[in-house]
Amino acid sequence: MRYVFVDDSALAYDGYTPLRRAIGGQEKAVVGLAAALQDRGHDVKVINHVSYAHMAEGAYYVPFGDSQAPRAADVLIALRKPQLMGFLRAATHRLLWVMGDPAYLKTSTNEPLWDSFAASLLFIGENQKKAYTGKVRSLMLGVGVRSSYFEPEPSSDIAADVYGIPYSVEEEEARAKARAEAAVAAAAAPKVEIPPPHAVVTTHPLQGLAWLVDLWTTQIQPQVPEARLSVYSAVLSKGLRGGEVPENIAPILEKVKAAASANVVVVDPLPDSGMNDVYRKSRVHLYPGDAQDFACWTLTESQTAGLPAVARPLGGTDERLDNGETGYLVPDAAAFANVTVQILTNDDVYRNLSTAAADVRRRKVWATAAENLDAFIANLPVVDT
Repeated sequence: MRYVFVDDSALAYDGYTPLRRAIGGQEKAVVGLAAALQDRGHDVKVINHVSYAHMAEGAYYVPFGDSQAPRAADVLIALRKPQLMGFLRAATHRLLWVMGDPAYLKTSTNEPLWDSFAASLLFIGENQKKAYTGKVRSLMLGVGVRSSYFEPEPSSDIAADVYGIPYSVEEEEARAKARAEAAVAAAAAPKVEIPPPHAVVTTHPLQGLAWLVDLWTTQIQPQVPEARLSVYSAVLSKGLRGGEVPENIAPILEKVKAAASANVVVVDPLPDSGMNDVYRKSRVHLYPGDAQDFACWTLTESQTAGLPAVARPLGGTDERLDNGETGYLVPDAAAFANVTVQILTNDDVYRNLSTAAADVRRRKVWATAAENLDAFIANLPVVDT
């Protein structure tokens, strides 16, 4: 089938961008699902703000307005904005991939579009799907991770894909076999190293970071003086370098600056391989959570890398970690601090949680999401619009 994704977010990205620099979870989701659909034999194109049309990780990335942009699709997947479902005149099936709070789907502006486009919805989690109270057909697609989170780093032949140099069938088969063998070897390798008491937080500054920094400086770090909290945030890092930050983030920046004496540091987010390394060398992922954060992208990735987590039961956190097995969902600040200290100081607790988190049976990969999507499409009524 011909799958076409349409994403008009400002970021220009392709299948290998996550390996070169840090990007958002929703963009990585497009990359992951597009590659998985291509692996299933589909023709996959992604229309976004790339500079030129080219192949990357199997999918074909095309700029808006490019002469090579598709004019029809068997399945059109619009990202976030319902209006994008009308981007192609001819599409057998039209789907909207909802990335955040689904409340906006029932506004007076958007509701008429469902009948007009005979559309369906894709959700990233069960909690998000439950929050939707409309009647449009939907699929809980789930959230996966790219294989780079549990395979060795790709070789230098990435450049060939970026510039559209094709591989022979034999080369592709050899590369796929090598990846599979490496994944099996990595899964079988015992986890013996115990990281130092380093905690990471990847949350957006407005999604509980101020609360977490206060908790760290008053209840966690005083009990573990050598502990360090690394805040991965591009906007805060920019602010520390003297750049302007949004007005509502400025107070949080000042709070983080003041927490330097409690071993709080700000770090620029890294590409996939770099963040994977950070997760493997850290002790715990502190995730405040937010009622509208249903995806919890980085929590999914850190769990795959074997990093225990502590989170509040908000948004989609209960779908990303197994409470008491791969981390803890806690009801209040005191419990959050207590279990964080336990993970930072007790090697056996860390080891048990980490081993469970990295268990291959828990891995949510985009291949499964692609398979589920194909099955969903197969059962949709054909409405050629």
